[in-house]
Amino acid sequence: MQRDRKQSTHSQAGSADSKGSANGLHSSSTSHRPVQLKPTDQTIQPSLKEKFPDKVEMYEQLQNRERLLDMFINKKLLDLQEHQQKLSTSELTDDSHLETLRIYIYNTSANQPWQEGSPDYTPGAAPFWTLRIEGRLLNDNTPLDDPDRLKMSWFLSGLTIELKPADGDESRPLVIKGVDAPGSSGSSESIIEWHDDMKLPEAERKTKQFDGMDVKRGGSSVKGSSSEDEREIVANIVIQPKMFPVRLQVVDPALVELVGTNEITQTECIKRIFWYAKVNQLFEIQNIDGSGSVEGQSDKGKKAVTIKSDELLMKIFGLPSMTFPQIMEIVGNRLLKPLDPIRISYNINTLKNTTLGEVIVDLKVNRAMLSKKKKTESEIEDINNLITENILSKESINELVKLDESLKLNIQLLNYSKMKYDFYKRFSDNPVEFLKQVLQKNDEYLKILSSDSMSFGKDGLVSEELVRKSDFYSDEFLRQHINLLLNSGRI
Repeated sequence: MQRDRKQSTHSQAGSADSKGSANGLHSSSTSHRPVQLKPTDQTIQPSLKEKFPDKVEMYEQLQNRERLLDMFINKKLLDLQEHQQKLSTSELTDDSHLETLRIYIYNTSANQPWQEGSPDYTPGAAPFWTLRIEGRLLNDNTPLDDPDRLKMSWFLSGLTIELKPADGDESRPLVIKGVDAPGSSGSSESIIEWHDDMKLPEAERKTKQFDGMDVKRGGSSVKGSSSEDEREIVANIVIQPKMFPVRLQVVDPALVELVGTNEITQTECIKRIFWYAKVNQLFEIQNIDGSGSVEGQSDKGKKAVTIKSDELLMKIFGLPSMTFPQIMEIVGNRLLKPLDPIRISYNINTLKNTTLGEVIVDLKVNRAMLSKKKKTESEIEDINNLITENILSKESINELVKLDESLKLNIQLLNYSKMKYDFYKRFSDNPVEFLKQVLQKNDEYLKILSSDSMSFGKDGLVSEELVRKSDFYSDEFLRQHINLLLNSGRI
């Protein structure tokens, strides 16, 4: 049986995580800070704008400026994190540092019937085959016994093999036989998995590296044979390369047009949308009406920084205008998806001693990204200090909390003054009618607090059964009596 030589090339970057570790081969079927409101999260009653239009307008301007400042700070944090990431990978992300990890997928045959009489044939022993996946960096002159040499598994985050019948006939279960031979565990599992254990120390991970994975099973795999002992077997192989930073696939053609690539990190995608909006002057301050014209917000009188959609953004997002949280949510949930791993369907062939060289996978990796350079560690530490000491420092947070508390107190005093103003205004306009309303409400409050029934309207008592129904608690009723009901323990 002959097979055409196959070769495929995949381009991925190696991982720069130096704190993870590799799993062994196996078979298988911040602490939280309390949320603090920003000063501009405080709400002023719309009715106050009629009394103090100039003051409220100044407050709204403060809200808009604070949102712009938040957006600017978040943008700079992204820039710092990206710079930190480049330093941690020694800025070795260009093509000049890429190397080729060549992976061979093949099988060997032993004790097959056609091999009888050969030097390696063992009379009376059962036939078996071995599927091998092995690889090594091309042009790597590091000695094989060098403990610092990076083996194939170092560049992978996972490797999975599933053995299935090549004819696809599920009505006949595939019988996988174990092998009781030297170097074999006797396993008969049809699914073999290996995953890199990123929790182990780097030194321990290196001891678990391997250049090749062997799967040894009994029997023969012969194309077209109807015998259960010679049924052809296909190995569905999934190879998951390491990537750092994690790159995602852009699924929307219009977004590909905007960002200029099919693969991108989520951070870089958001940044390019930001700069596109900035260059095309699409930023605007939008009023939020009572119906909630900006998704997720419905407070009348508020404003938000939005991006106005041009023709290209309308194709991508389908919205006339968007806030940055909306853009990040849509990009993360709908427009980007993880890159597909390398999938190979390999047919086991036991009519040859070996199929070495028939299936080859060339994987582009960046070995230099896996080693942190000492000269950059101090720069990374400086950036960490800049973020923690100047942006997230306790002093800055405490100062903002004090300002926030002061502003909340002033707003409460302002609302209280407005309540007193409304009270005396209504009293002065019609004292008799106003006092009647006060007496009526006080009578209702006393009956709510002291009785199992309530007296409203001409009918007098309202039964306890009626009070227990949700229809009784209208919006107007709740607005007037909710505090009394809660304090009395009735609800």
